[in-house]
Order: sequence, then C-alpha cells, then structure tokens
Amino acid sequence: MSQAYQPVASEPPNEPPSYDTPREAGDNIPDDFKYSVDVASCELPIRQMFIRKVYSLLTAQILATVVVGLFIRSNGTVQAWCLENTWLLIVSFVGAIGTLIGAHIKARSYPSNLIFLGAFTIFEAYGIGLSCSLVESGVVVQALMLTLLIFIGLTAFAFQTKYDFTSWQGVLGMSLWGLIAWSFILFFFPGQSKFVELVYSGIGALIFSAYIVVDTQIIMKTAHLDDEIIATISLYLDIVNLFLFILRILQSRED
Repeated sequence: MSQAYQPVASEPPNEPPSYDTPREAGDNIPDDFKYSVDVASCELPIRQMFIRKVYSLLTAQILATVVVGLFIRSNGTVQAWCLENTWLLIVSFVGAIGTLIGAHIKARSYPSNLIFLGAFTIFEAYGIGLSCSLVESGVVVQALMLTLLIFIGLTAFAFQTKYDFTSWQGVLGMSLWGLIAWSFILFFFPGQSKFVELVYSGIGALIFSAYIVVDTQIIMKTAHLDDEIIATISLYLDIVNLFLFILRILQSRED
C-alpha cells in the first residue's frame, strides 16, 4: 500500500523524513506518523504525551500569572510604582500582542516557541496582576476559585462527551466580535447601569466557557502534534478571559 521512501539528496543523511513522505514498513516509526499527525489519529500513548505537554505548559502559565499578581498586590511600594508608571502597562499590552504573534510564527521552532510563550505569559500576567490589585482580595480569590472549578468541569465534560463542539467555532467567533464591539461602546459611553454591566460580563463568561469546551476538543481531535504551544495559548486565553469576566460580575455585585 505504501511506496518505498527515497531519501532526498539535499537532506543530511541523519535527518528524519517529513511527516507526509511515504516510509518503508520496517523503519521503526509509529504507523500514526506515516499517514497522519492529527492527535485523534494517533495511538493512545502519543495522545496522552501531547495532552500532558499542553496541560503542563498551561499549569506553568497559570502559576506564573498568580505569582506575578501576588507580587504586585502584596507589595504596596511595587503596586504604587506600577500605578504611577502607566507606560509599563502599555508596554505589556503591546508586548503581549507581539509575543503572541511570535509564538504562533515560531510555534514549531524549539526553543524559540518556549521563549515567546514565556514572554507572552509575563506580559499578560503583569496586566492581569495590576488589574487585580485594584480589586478586593476576597473578590479576586472567589473569581479565581470559580474560574478553576468551571475550567475543570468543562474540561472533564469536553473529554467525555460524544458531541462534536468544534462546529461551534463560527458562531463563537461572531459572538466574540459582537462582544468586542459592545466593549467599545461601553468604553466610549461609560456610566451604563449595573444591569447592563452584568449582562455584558455574563455573556462574555458564557462565550469563553464555550471556547474552553471547543478548544479542548480541538486539542483532542484536530490539533497537530507539534502545536502544543498554540493549544496552550488558546486555553490560557480562554481561562484568563473567563476569570476577568467573572471578576467583573463579582465586582459589580460588590459595588
């Protein structure tokens, strides 16, 4: 069924052939890699290895974000300096966008992908930590706990359900753009009622809750085995945005 693999003259002798090149039957390469490199089509140990890599990186990102946030919040001098030097917040915003683009471009280039991922996490953590420093500690802890519980529950649901939620990507994309447009309206026309704020935050939390399910199933089914960085960033952004919307809901209730 498969053709014999012919090495290309320009490639080094020890360089492994590309994924899409037919290979010989006795080449010690798992059958998964001979025909497809999608996670769903691989054997169980390979799928488990990929998932472990994604969630290990995600755990490191979350811990780094929490540590940076605690450092800013627990140190009054650092917090005051950060609030006085707002230019650093702009730098973190621009840096997060730049490193996010870099992480996607270099997603399969080690160690550049990890460097971009680490820088992106630090930039994001600074902005989130500074935002949380302006909110009461009890509210932040409640939002964090709720976010983790929702994420764990939705992840477990995505892993065991037989329904394919990846078909929701188009609807969620349009919903997200609508939410972004709404956020611009709230920004340029402040002073909206508490009810409007709660509705906006509730819809945002629902959208990113759905994204957690969709992105989890993408990791399980259609993700490439070399796309652990992209998969990790997707889940991290889902968690961060869900946390921020839950934080807004709790803060609105406190106010």
